[in-house]
Amino acid sequence: MDHKIDAIGEFCPIPIIRAEVKLTQIKPGDRVIIITDHTCSSASVVSHFQSKYNYPCRVAQIDEGIWEIIIAKEN
Repeated sequence: MDHKIDAIGEFCPIPIIRAEVKLTQIKPGDRVIIITDHTCSSASVVSHFQSKYNYPCRVAQIDEGIWEIIIAKEN
């Protein structure tokens, strides 16, 4: 199941904090999808969740200036 977080207009560390909370509430195999308009958030979020949890993460620009960050919860 996918769980979306709208982080448009939010600066780090807010997207990371919101994703941390959501990841505690979801089941393994679910994904958190963050929508952001800050390029620094995409790099920070991916770095955080890959280094801290080793969760697979993917970033894609879905519109001009809008990124989608997908974090898969594995355990």
